[in-house]
Amino acid sequence: MNIKIVARVVSAILVVVGLTMLTAVPISWVMNDPVAATAGLLGSSLFPIAAGTAGWLLLPRDTNIHLKEGFGIVTFSWLAAAVFGAIPFVWVGGLSPVNAVFETMSGFTTTGASILNDIEALPAGLLYWRSLTNWLGGMGIIVLSLAILPILGIGGMQLYKAEAPGPTTDQLTPRIASSAKILWSIYLAMTIVEIVLLKLGGLTLFDALCHTFATVATGGFSTRQASIKAFDSAYVDVVIMTFMFLAGCNFSLHLRALTGRTLEYWRYEEFRFYFLIVAFATVTIGCSLYLDGYYDRAPLDILRHAAFTAISIITTTGFCTEDFDNWPLYCQALLVCLMFIGGCGGSTSGGMKVSRLMVLLKYSIVQIRRCFYPRSLLNIRLNGQKVDHDILAKVLGFFFININIFVLMTLLVCVMEPGLGTLDHPADGIQNSRVAIETAMTSVIATLYNIGPGLAEVGPSSNFEWMAPQTKILLVVGMLIGRLEVYTVLVIFLPIFWRK
Repeated sequence: MNIKIVARVVSAILVVVGLTMLTAVPISWVMNDPVAATAGLLGSSLFPIAAGTAGWLLLPRDTNIHLKEGFGIVTFSWLAAAVFGAIPFVWVGGLSPVNAVFETMSGFTTTGASILNDIEALPAGLLYWRSLTNWLGGMGIIVLSLAILPILGIGGMQLYKAEAPGPTTDQLTPRIASSAKILWSIYLAMTIVEIVLLKLGGLTLFDALCHTFATVATGGFSTRQASIKAFDSAYVDVVIMTFMFLAGCNFSLHLRALTGRTLEYWRYEEFRFYFLIVAFATVTIGCSLYLDGYYDRAPLDILRHAAFTAISIITTTGFCTEDFDNWPLYCQALLVCLMFIGGCGGSTSGGMKVSRLMVLLKYSIVQIRRCFYPRSLLNIRLNGQKVDHDILAKVLGFFFININIFVLMTLLVCVMEPGLGTLDHPADGIQNSRVAIETAMTSVIATLYNIGPGLAEVGPSSNFEWMAPQTKILLVVGMLIGRLEVYTVLVIFLPIFWRK
């Protein structure tokens, strides 16, 4: 890997981060934040701009980016963005460096896990930057930069391959820069439409803006400690769940719909499976809540909360209208399953992706059929196309590595947090090993698969603030691994990666 090339491109991306951070300054001024907070945001934005400009000007220019450099640029760009993006949380918010990096990495990776205990007490400009990290991370800082880097004489296909989510990279046009611009145009259009709809629902422009950033990015950061429940509005719930669902779809389908091919949604096999999973989860969770007598409400209200939570979890957004940690055991178990699945490939969601689940299911069926027909050649097809052996191998490898990382991280959390079994559950004071293992496992699931809330001590009514610094650092690494889909991060630990 050519370190100088990587450092120069990362520098350019840092300038993008700094310039976007700079937009928080007028927001802070308009929202009447204290002068010290506005000045702190201004000063914080100058750090990445200055560091990025210096790196861009001083490092030698070389446009020959290979796959190794692509992986390096993506991984180190996200790390650099999290570190420099954490500066306002330290300067203005008064957080410790570890907590600030945790919050920022959670934002850029669209995880939505938080360490904040009093969100409303923070300056509006900082809350805006917090939500903006979600929005930037949703489509990807790298994909944003791909629309800019060609102007600077830098190609980007290797970056796109390294950053694009899902088992395949579905290019929309032959030119990667054009694809990036199309993706961001759709993303921006969804953002504008949702802001208008939320404003019509009675939200302030600031709340509508911040919650839209978190919705279309499936990030889940809210300006309220109680999340979406604070608004207590069926209209707001429906608008947000609609855009969460759309953000969990493959964005290439939105492009086809905009060109008049709206039926492409249902023709797309992955979308149909995604829709059926959401429908199944909504109906069964709603029935479980109704039969268990959890709500003393109308059936439609119960179904709305069930649908909102199911969509929020499978799209890895993490918004909440109810504390599902108190729901019946079946509901909690099903939600954990949805956390593993995630949204569609080519969406802003995290998780393993619906397309990978479909490939694994079809591969399992093929292996069962081969018990009866051992010499048959049974092909696996997804969305009408044959799945190549290389893609199948990557999916199987991804699944195996992912599960092993989950197990290893869970064990490490148990070692790093030996007092888990004695913690008070925020809801009912339970003190036992069940709460401890729920907390350890779902804290890893919530971060590795970019969900946000987990269960027990990291449930919707709690956060990650109480965890030890070393545990938070581990979970930060998990967020990055999950957002960049395992391979992109793990390859940097191979000796061959560092050879020229």
